[in-house]
Amino acid sequence: MNERDSAGRQLLLLLLGMLMCGSGLYIFAKHVTVSTYGNGFNGMYSRFGLFGGNGVPGGLVLVPLIIGIVVWVIFPKSFAGKFITMLGTLFIIFGVISAIRLEFPKTSLYELIIMLVLIFGGGALALRILFMPDADTKNVKRSKIDDINDKLNE
Repeated sequence: MNERDSAGRQLLLLLLGMLMCGSGLYIFAKHVTVSTYGNGFNGMYSRFGLFGGNGVPGGLVLVPLIIGIVVWVIFPKSFAGKFITMLGTLFIIFGVISAIRLEFPKTSLYELIIMLVLIFGGGALALRILFMPDADTKNVKRSKIDDINDKLNE
């Protein structure tokens, strides 16, 4: 097989793997139902038992962000302002993510196997092509350093 056919075959296998993985993820995503827990932020804090399990108003999560922005504007070179702003942003992101519930509805074993084969088989095929060593490494001229390194490792 010449070099051109090998490169074309590798590209075709890479695209096939990416297509398989993408279609498997699409089918999986079509099956998953996304919803939130009852009260959003309140549900998050009551589930973790924070604040006595009574929940926290959603606006209270914004307080660290507001304080961080105020400190950052007053003292622009302050590390504390930047840190508090980042911390407030992380609190908001954590609150939103933890209030989301993902449900995988009842599905047949056949559909699940098809999804898993497409996702992991396609991903493995694409990764195999991406990380496969080149076939031309056998014909590469070796340097004296490579020979010395081989003698030392014997």
